[in-house]
Amino acid sequence: MIIQFMFQPSTKKFFLYGLTVAGLEEFITQGVLKESHFLWIFTLIPFVIFLGIAGCLRAILHTLVKGWRAAASYYVVTGGIGLAVEWFIIGLSPWRDRHSPLLLIVLFHAGMFSFWGTVAFAPHMLLDCRPETAALRRRLCCTFAILMAVTYVLTLAAKALGATRDIQFLASIGPVVATFLTMNVFYFQYFRACGRATPLVPCRIGSERTTSRAAR
Repeated sequence: MIIQFMFQPSTKKFFLYGLTVAGLEEFITQGVLKESHFLWIFTLIPFVIFLGIAGCLRAILHTLVKGWRAAASYYVVTGGIGLAVEWFIIGLSPWRDRHSPLLLIVLFHAGMFSFWGTVAFAPHMLLDCRPETAALRRRLCCTFAILMAVTYVLTLAAKALGATRDIQFLASIGPVVATFLTMNVFYFQYFRACGRATPLVPCRIGSERTTSRAAR
């Protein structure tokens, strides 16, 4: 079942969408802030592995759970995996930062959770071709594009003006966190749009027609 899902034509789009989300964020943190203008591309390699794991998880959940519980479980688990990577592999754990205000720590790590969850869940939403989610998908794409454009403007402006590293960090990471936290609004709307019997990986309209013709 996992192999069947991983080698579907939509798998290429799944990876493309996920790597696009990851790449836009990584260029800010690695390409601009750390000035790794070319080497940042190699930071996408772990995301390829992550998306492969997410795709397998998506296939497994598709066979076990239906409706909003399946979608919510997929988002929570993938976001949790990403947060574990940040905490235990990269070293950005909340217990190592004892000087920042608690609210900022909570927002920062909630943003990291939402970022990793978005890398896996945004492609899932965009591949859901049900008519009832079309408007939601458009709003998701438009909002994400606008917020990321604002983030890039603020980041590059702070860099061009020669602001201090702390100001550059706030001008870039602050909007990044706000962007990915905002995406949760669309995820909750998507969960509500998923009925109890909705499969985690809805069939494409063309596939449904082909199946119905074959059944006849």
